[in-house]
Amino acid sequence: MPNDPQRQNPQPGRDLRQAQPVLPGQRREPQAPQHPQRQPQRYAEARAHRVMDRAADAVWREVRDFPALAAWHPGIASSTAHPGNPRVRDLVTTDGIRLTEALHAVDDILMTLEYGFVAHPFPLTDYRARMEVRPEGDTRCSVTWTATFRPAEGDGVALAAQFEAGVFVVGLEALAARGRG
Repeated sequence: MPNDPQRQNPQPGRDLRQAQPVLPGQRREPQAPQHPQRQPQRYAEARAHRVMDRAADAVWREVRDFPALAAWHPGIASSTAHPGNPRVRDLVTTDGIRLTEALHAVDDILMTLEYGFVAHPFPLTDYRARMEVRPEGDTRCSVTWTATFRPAEGDGVALAAQFEAGVFVVGLEALAARGRG
C-alpha cells in the first residue's frame, strides 16, 4: 500500500531499526543525530619466515619445548614454566620486559604451536602467535612465525614491524644458527 504509515521511508542516513512510523495526524519530532557505532579495530599481523639447514624434527623439538625459549632466542634472558602449569611460561627479555604467555595448541604431526599473551606491557589486545615447522627435504626445514593482534591505537603496522624485526627474525636466525658448526 503506497500510503501505509508502517512502510514510510525513514529519514536518509537513519538506521531502519531506529525509524519510527508516523501515523496520520502526528508530527515527526526532530531527533538528535545518531553517531555511528565505533567500528571494531582490525587485526594487525606480524610475520617472519626462514629456511634452515637443519632437519625439521630437530628444530621442532626446540620450538615445541615451550618453557625453554631462552635456550635458543637471544632476546630472552630467562624463560621458565609457570609454577603449577607447564603450559604457561614467564619470560624476561634482555632489556627487562616481563611477559607471561600461555600455550593454546600443539600439533606434533603438523609441527605447529600456538600461544598468546597473558600479561604484557604492549599497547594491544587479542595477541595470538603461531610457529610452524615444515620439512624441506631430510636436512632442511622452513619455519614461519606469525602473530595477530588488535592494536590499542592506529593500524598496528609499526608494532607489527617491531615484533617481526625485534623478536621473530632475530629468533629464527638464532634457531637456524644452532644447527651450524
